[in-house]
Amino acid sequence: MLVGLFVIFATLIFLAFFEEYLGRYKWMAYILVGIVLVVYAGARPIGFDRDSPNYEMMFMNPDAKESVISVEPSFLWISKICSLLVQDVRPVLVMYAILGVTLKLYAIKRYTPLFFLPLVIYFGNFYYLHELTQIRAGIASAFFLLAVPFMADKKKLAALGLILLACLFHYSALSLLPLLFLDNSPMGRVKKIIVALVVPLCFVLYFLGLDMLTTVPIPYVTDKVEAYKAMSEYGPVEKNSILNPFPLMKMAVLLYFLYFSDTIAKYVPYIHILVKILACSLFVYFAFSSITIVSTRISELYGIIEIVAYPCIVFTIKPRFVGKLLVCIIAIIEMVFNSIVWDFFDFDV
Repeated sequence: MLVGLFVIFATLIFLAFFEEYLGRYKWMAYILVGIVLVVYAGARPIGFDRDSPNYEMMFMNPDAKESVISVEPSFLWISKICSLLVQDVRPVLVMYAILGVTLKLYAIKRYTPLFFLPLVIYFGNFYYLHELTQIRAGIASAFFLLAVPFMADKKKLAALGLILLACLFHYSALSLLPLLFLDNSPMGRVKKIIVALVVPLCFVLYFLGLDMLTTVPIPYVTDKVEAYKAMSEYGPVEKNSILNPFPLMKMAVLLYFLYFSDTIAKYVPYIHILVKILACSLFVYFAFSSITIVSTRISELYGIIEIVAYPCIVFTIKPRFVGKLLVCIIAIIEMVFNSIVWDFFDFDV
């Protein structure tokens, strides 16, 4: 399985550097890559990732109290439909892989003229997180990726509809609703400075041990967070580390894009709203760090726009080859941490 991941990744990098020479075969290669990604995710062994055994348990026991409470109705519906075909969770995994990959590949082409560089970023991080692990969140993030252009074009009802669809696949998508207030208007100097201040604010929150869930008194929420932190018998609560390469790279990219946003807008008109969402993703990672799973999940959900944002680096650097190389280095770092350093997968299965 590990060899397969590296072969796919190497192929995507190759295509990213030479897509200008593919001509009319570009779309064919793009579709073929999508099929490969679906097959790999759908055919992975149960137990390869941390979540698939839980999906199998919920599939085999759809009426169990734990299944009804812990998963969204969409998973139960899809499971019931698939169970009519065979008593195996595999069709469910395939269905989610088809939806997750297809929706994301379709969304990517709404943002950028680039074909394969966004797929390099996607495969290095979010393919691991979503299509190979958090399959429900994967569909939710895909709907959000589709919603952002509608948000930018001030078609709020369409964007709201897509976010509500996302909620059917993962309840965490409710956290996307505040982003509907964002727009794609260019940022002046003052607004850029305000957004840039998110970076030092994150350092302040981290080193002072502050977070919005406990510092700002919110009825009920604050009490629940304090109760969670007091459960010392379950061990210490781990907070998000600022030494994690992912937020550090996000900080660097955010500041870089604030400087070059007007240049990038000539190629990717949605860059202004992408930068704002990128800042929100970074902020919630540290602002809600009392509950790591909450802050990380929301940050990742917002951060899905990295797939189309990070490749915009190529529009600011000449020769473009250097920009592509930099984007690929970011993706390589993400892939190494996801597949090797953090040991998310059991490659012996």
